[in-house]
Amino acid sequence: MLPIRFALLGCGRIGLRHAQLMQQYGTLVAVADVNPQAANHFATTFGVPAFSTAEALFAQSQAQVVAICTPNGLHATHSIAALRSGLHVLCEKPMAIASHDVRNMLLAAQVAEKQLFIVKQNRFNPPVQAVKKLLEAQRLGQILSVQINCFWHRPASYYAHSWKGTKM
Repeated sequence: MLPIRFALLGCGRIGLRHAQLMQQYGTLVAVADVNPQAANHFATTFGVPAFSTAEALFAQSQAQVVAICTPNGLHATHSIAALRSGLHVLCEKPMAIASHDVRNMLLAAQVAEKQLFIVKQNRFNPPVQAVKKLLEAQRLGQILSVQINCFWHRPASYYAHSWKGTKM
């Protein structure tokens, strides 16, 4: 079986993690970012071509799967465009900002007959796994409501000079 050919849209911090894993589990064939320096850095690091637009990446990369690692507000637009281009999609969280975008993403995947995957890595965290086991064993009784408070520490440097915390 030939290795899966991956493309990466979004050459930021999480994009680096995706690129490394793509090389481990398949072949990274192309990258794209609106920031030419970021795209060129990834292209040089991984020995692949760089594109400056999503459309060029989708049309010219020869990928089978694209990872969408762009700012949150662009996930739906980029995922739908990739699906319509005939690519399977792995989209970073959140899937979308608005529920109508989620519906449109699911419809695009269905129409294109392609897979749409959303990153939800916290399902592997030990506390989440423990709750899952309790639920599967029906040890918690009848669940009528759930509320979860999750506290994350993000220092100011996490948001400095970044799209984080913005729609785009």
